[in-house]
Amino acid sequence: MKKTASRQADVAKAAGVSQSTVSMVMNGTADLGRISAGTQRRVMDAARRLQYAPAGQRRAVARATPHLLGVHTFEPIFPTSSRDYYFEFLRGIEEQAAAEGCNLVLFTAAPDESGVRRIFADDTNGLRQAAGSLLLGHHADREDLARLAYEGYPFVYVGHREVPGASISYVGGDYRTATGEIVDDLVALGHRTFAYLGEQSRDEPQEDRWTGFAGALERFALPVPEPVFSAPSGLTTGWLDQALAAGTTAILVESVNLLRVLAAMLNLRGLSVPGDLSVVLLVDDETEVGSLPWATLRVPRNAMGRRAVRLLTSLLTEPNGDYERQILLPCEHTLEGTVGPSPR
Repeated sequence: MKKTASRQADVAKAAGVSQSTVSMVMNGTADLGRISAGTQRRVMDAARRLQYAPAGQRRAVARATPHLLGVHTFEPIFPTSSRDYYFEFLRGIEEQAAAEGCNLVLFTAAPDESGVRRIFADDTNGLRQAAGSLLLGHHADREDLARLAYEGYPFVYVGHREVPGASISYVGGDYRTATGEIVDDLVALGHRTFAYLGEQSRDEPQEDRWTGFAGALERFALPVPEPVFSAPSGLTTGWLDQALAAGTTAILVESVNLLRVLAAMLNLRGLSVPGDLSVVLLVDDETEVGSLPWATLRVPRNAMGRRAVRLLTSLLTEPNGDYERQILLPCEHTLEGTVGPSPR
């Protein structure tokens, strides 16, 4: 007897969720519905056990061969443990590629003099063996992105990136809104004077965070501080002393490396967190800094990877379709650990 194919309802029952939840998880849009990472994992596990084939995978079966999707990184990012920052991006890509019935291939290249792995070498597109590619990395080469767009090669950047003169497809986190919501919560706790520590290298994700921060303060008619965009080695206790003298009660920090320096300076000055000062890290990196569980903005890394695959397969199967090609997913945050009421 021919085995009956598993249905969406079967996956929903096995995972203990609704069919709409299964649909959103399998389509890579679960974070838009605020579906927790644990629930998403439960749905994916149930789908694997039941060998459930969603619509995307059924389309792939109908093709002569599955799409071969490339994964290119502009700098070394592949994780050595599940705690690495890029682990969930890559796991999300792998999960959604399996759901879509696609194969994956990793592309790498020797770095140029600036340390960036270029896509075009000897005037040749190094990704051409794949039907389309997913691109990752902090330091993208804008010329490569512009050329890919000009040549019509299908690709999706995992992260918010803009290229002058070209419209590229991307899936990123809505850091602007999330940072604004963090400021809202801090103001509700009585904080009125803030400081901001940002990375020296400025790309769209960093600028989105700063814009969300400054915009929220302007909404409350609170003073917007002069930001410090610095390498960790450029920070001094003199900056901290000036911030404290100005009445600062909360500091937002863009990176773990900057947080390490700030934590050391606070310890040197004998200041407690959050007793004397509240601190929020604007990225959820599991790297340990001291003994505190730091208040953080949570990046939807797994969902970004999965949604990027979904978008790429849409570009390949429906290149002229009516759907969003520049997507920012909502981010959550927690203020537990290093945020408290304003001490002033």
